[in-house]
Amino acid sequence: MIKWRAESTHLCFYPFLSSASKYVEESGATLENLISSATFERARLRGKARILEAIKDGVIIKPAVITNAQAEMELLSYPFARILVSCIHDAHLVRRYVLSEAKAAHELLLADSSRDGDIIYEMAEEFSIHVDFFREHVQMPFVDYLRFTANLHDKKWKLVNRGLEKGRVKLEKGEFIRIIQEAIYERIMKDLPLNVPIAVCGAIKGYTDDIKRELEETRKKFGDAECFIVKDPNFFPPCITHILSNLKEGINVTHGARFAVTAFLLNLGLTEDEIIEIYKNSPDFEEEQTRYQVRHIAGDMGSVRYTAPSCGTMRTYGNCIGSDDICEKISHPLNYYRLKLKTKPKKSQAKAHA
Repeated sequence: MIKWRAESTHLCFYPFLSSASKYVEESGATLENLISSATFERARLRGKARILEAIKDGVIIKPAVITNAQAEMELLSYPFARILVSCIHDAHLVRRYVLSEAKAAHELLLADSSRDGDIIYEMAEEFSIHVDFFREHVQMPFVDYLRFTANLHDKKWKLVNRGLEKGRVKLEKGEFIRIIQEAIYERIMKDLPLNVPIAVCGAIKGYTDDIKRELEETRKKFGDAECFIVKDPNFFPPCITHILSNLKEGINVTHGARFAVTAFLLNLGLTEDEIIEIYKNSPDFEEEQTRYQVRHIAGDMGSVRYTAPSCGTMRTYGNCIGSDDICEKISHPLNYYRLKLKTKPKKSQAKAHA
């Protein structure tokens, strides 16, 4: 067993590991102590901070940890954070928190693996991924590959675009670490929200109230941004509204849906940065890759500027979600927007274009 797995100063940065859970169990800390003892106040504050960082920044900042006492507080903050999000019981918050934990672990794993390649072996063992390691790449069973890339919609993750040999997929080590992020996400998401007793939730109400306030403030800001300043999403067709709702909630959407909503918003005049902001909740968000794709659809990469897909194309790719009386009159999502504008009072139209 690699030494780092047994040291609290390392384990505290990977609290989802089975060895980290065992360490916490053997620490002697009880649920009652964790939620009420003054000894664990630092752990409770750090647990709250984990969630606030997830809400504000989309990633959890790893603090400097030197002593075992600091490491233990960091370790204990993780189960307390899980209790907090479970008591709040908000699906969007749960997804955002889990994604933030997974992203933070991914960034740390990239840094740690450059210093100690053994950590990748340990992670593969932890998640029962049968991987063959070579000097510059790894190979993993395609069944495991398909499982952990189900939510990665970039074309490069499609099995047809990978090297496949004797049922095993070839990956660069950096790509395999990205696969591990998905495994981490899956593990942290498991069992959330927890079934926390009402009495426990009541005892930590002060912490959850602080989080709820921040969540509400963030939603107000996001809601303002969601109006895109120059366009009113109330005039968007059901298909576009559905895709945007999924993106807002941190749910992965298909490549075709991403293309459709990006082209639609570009056609309405949104900027590159406004559109990229919409994708930041996506589990597989990578700003550089997203920016490249938005620019490509916008025609800034020397390609033709794309128009949003027609209603027929949206139906073909399963992106036509429901319909209303306006849908029956049009054959293109952009025409839906134009027609709905015409049916609104002039005051509403002026506001939409303000």
